[in-house]
Amino acid sequence: MDHELNYYEIEPENNTFTNVYVDITHRCNMECANCYLPARDFNDMDFEKYREFVKRLAVPDNAPGTSCMLRIVGAEPTLHPRVFDFIDTAHEFGHRTILMTNGLRLAKDSFMKKMIDSPCRQIYLSMNGVDNDDWYEKIDNLRCAEKKVKALENIGNNFILDTGTILMKGINESAIGKQVELLKSKGIKNVSIRLRNVGQLGRYTLESEQNLTLMDIARLTSQQLNIPLEYIISFAGKGHRYGGKIECNTLEFPLDIGNTNRYKGYWIKITSWDSNNPSGIPDPNSSVRGRITQDWKIAPFYEHLKANEHGY
Repeated sequence: MDHELNYYEIEPENNTFTNVYVDITHRCNMECANCYLPARDFNDMDFEKYREFVKRLAVPDNAPGTSCMLRIVGAEPTLHPRVFDFIDTAHEFGHRTILMTNGLRLAKDSFMKKMIDSPCRQIYLSMNGVDNDDWYEKIDNLRCAEKKVKALENIGNNFILDTGTILMKGINESAIGKQVELLKSKGIKNVSIRLRNVGQLGRYTLESEQNLTLMDIARLTSQQLNIPLEYIISFAGKGHRYGGKIECNTLEFPLDIGNTNRYKGYWIKITSWDSNNPSGIPDPNSSVRGRITQDWKIAPFYEHLKANEHGY
């Protein structure tokens, strides 16, 4: 473990994180070139132990409301045969959920019907290639644009939507404008478009010196969406939607100037996952993100990823 990491574990009753990552499976139906959780040889999360954990999970005093956000994630969480039980249980005990997915199974109408019938009301859909198969092949090692677009259409305006896009030099730098065009063409009214560079965790393709910087992405956003760079930079140091927390290396702003409703309209969130710092992680000492550990405690998310890199 890196001696610079401020790593610790706490019991669920003492939880201090507003967002808790729940890695319900290490299986995946993709093999992306950039993956912070590339290990596949771990058993699926035990549902009964998860249920006991959620029963004990405390809501921190500084949470926005009376619940935690449980991020149902993997590798690819839709591959767990009891994914909807995990979602149902979180809501049974008063929490909220977001499904963080590559979207391949959401392209199936039958699976999407189950999602709509579930209590989960928020989806994070990775869209590194937007609607361009060449981009997906280079970044995610799979030509899957048709399924990604179908998943987007199925999600529609039925959920709070977040899209996630890793930007890479010389490949998909024009993805910002292309994604806004795609979202508007599909009639998506409200979305958080999350843009980031390559994080040096797990399996990755670019070292820090090869990466786009936070300001590089801000400039690309300014150019492609025709908004002033000064406007984007003015949001530095301001809190984001999960409880007004301030995250380092992040710019988050509405495309419509003056929009203060975080769940309405188009918002952009630019984050640097570059790990060029002594801790080797993007956001040391985050008070927002925790992760369930192997022994059913909670650790800070990025610190736990780094301490267990290429493992759990």
